[in-house]
Amino acid sequence: MTKKKIVFKEINKILNLTQQQSRQILQMLEDLRSINANTDEKVPLDYEQICKLDGMEFQLASIVGAKVECEHGHYTRWSGSYEYKT
Repeated sequence: MTKKKIVFKEINKILNLTQQQSRQILQMLEDLRSINANTDEKVPLDYEQICKLDGMEFQLASIVGAKVECEHGHYTRWSGSYEYKT
């Protein structure tokens, strides 16, 4: 077994993730690393990077079982904060 496969298994045990979820998180980390590198170099973010940030919010919320809703029970980006689903 390669070192990469061993690392995936260990992370899955600690966080109780599926293999797909651990790959999604790894991709999100890579996307964040790329965004950080661009901003460190004072390079503007491109549209694709902004879209990835938007997608990361929903992927992470799904993985950890969180939601953010307004007082009417609808998703909102402008008010409220994430809470774990009950």
